[in-house]
Amino acid sequence: MIDIEVSQLATITKISIQKKAVDRYNIFLDDNYAFSVTEDILIKFNLRKGLTLTDEEIGMITESESWHRSYVQAIQFLSYRMRSKQEIRDYLKKKEVAPNVTEEIIARLEIENYINDKEFAKAFIRDRMNQTSKGPRLIVKELKEKGVKAETANEAITLYSYERQFQTAIKWAQKQLKRKSNQSYNKQNETLKIKLMQKGFTSDVVNEVFAEIKPPIDKVAELEALELQANKLYSRYAKKYQGNELMMKLKAGLYRRGFQSDLINEYVAKLDK
Repeated sequence: MIDIEVSQLATITKISIQKKAVDRYNIFLDDNYAFSVTEDILIKFNLRKGLTLTDEEIGMITESESWHRSYVQAIQFLSYRMRSKQEIRDYLKKKEVAPNVTEEIIARLEIENYINDKEFAKAFIRDRMNQTSKGPRLIVKELKEKGVKAETANEAITLYSYERQFQTAIKWAQKQLKRKSNQSYNKQNETLKIKLMQKGFTSDVVNEVFAEIKPPIDKVAELEALELQANKLYSRYAKKYQGNELMMKLKAGLYRRGFQSDLINEYVAKLDK
């Protein structure tokens, strides 16, 4: 004899609107609260008082409700700004949505044009161009970190023209040059070039920026910076060296910090007197 599993039956005895969420409905089966659904699910399954449901039907309803709730969460996440597919994927993972459900939701969002990595990349680049002083390489890196494919990111970054890169870089560099520094003139320029490269600008743009601004040397500021660095070095070396050896160590230390040899010799000559 073959055992046939018979589904249990339950009847909807009450449907009530939730007090704090008017678009959600509480479903009571056999006078006991069973689950809640959105209005969309209520309509989709034609849920009404007196309707009899099998276990399988209840499972389908709750599964569909869970899917719909996750989909709405993704829509709400998108309402603040455009998102990449990977950002949606990461967000739903935090919400403990099953991977297969996540991919289904992403597929639907793509069909409905709520997410589009090509458009996202373009919008992201425009935002970075207008709101930051970052170069193209750093922006492409950020896009890749958000899950955008390299091909898509590299195609979109063409929006950031060479002229726009140059203007952004030179504006930032000029602002940095106005700041007081304890470094030598050469060291300041070297540091500035490194920072521009770290911000994502190419060597071509960086070199053109320096060819354009040609930052003048401020001899007074240079001497002040030299004296400050020399005092620090002297205090360190004087503990181990004396006389000519001390002066040689001091000169070498200042030279490594980018100070010009004539200024170094001039300063050391004063110390010998």
